[in-house]
Amino acid sequence: MALLDFGDLKPDVAPDKELVARALTTADHVTVVGAVPALGTVLATLDRLERLDLGVAWIPSEDPLAAGLARSLGIDDKGRLAKASRRTLSLVRDDHGGVLLARGRLTSLAKPSGTPGPTYGRFGAQIYHDEQKVADGEIQRVDVRPDWTAEDRLKVNVHKQLWRRGAITLGRAVQIASDEAQVEIDGVRYPRPITTWTWYADQRFRWTLASA
Repeated sequence: MALLDFGDLKPDVAPDKELVARALTTADHVTVVGAVPALGTVLATLDRLERLDLGVAWIPSEDPLAAGLARSLGIDDKGRLAKASRRTLSLVRDDHGGVLLARGRLTSLAKPSGTPGPTYGRFGAQIYHDEQKVADGEIQRVDVRPDWTAEDRLKVNVHKQLWRRGAITLGRAVQIASDEAQVEIDGVRYPRPITTWTWYADQRFRWTLASA
């Protein structure tokens, strides 16, 4: 068994991919301790190693994003599943080799000068959620969340105006084309600006959440 304890990492920092890969090469079971990016890095690595058949237990950190995901997955703060010993779940990928578990977010690159708090400016985007066009013009931000109550389903919320929540749409894949923008994946900022991005629930692959 591989015990990967990333409890000392901040919630917006992902672990080193090469370190994770070395630990997973011969493991027959994995327990991950830490924030959502730690679990996401382990799953992305297992995907690259073609070892998604391994059971993965997760003992979540105490930050809000991890606590919310733990509730959605049905595990307690010790990583114990409430209703079963294992769950087979969708693998939500992006087109840059990552995995999404709790929340993907797209915002402008910088907030306007003098604006207090985490408020960002508007930017142009065209967004499709499956066949439905959910944005075509200037928007404030986009939030994408896996729906763990269903199979292969994403929730997309396009905020077109400040402080005004948009309608939530349901579907398998979201495709974004935009002005240069910032992507955040489970709390971790992507290192480069993007103009295109895709998240999709890959129907060909599953991962197994095991009770700790």
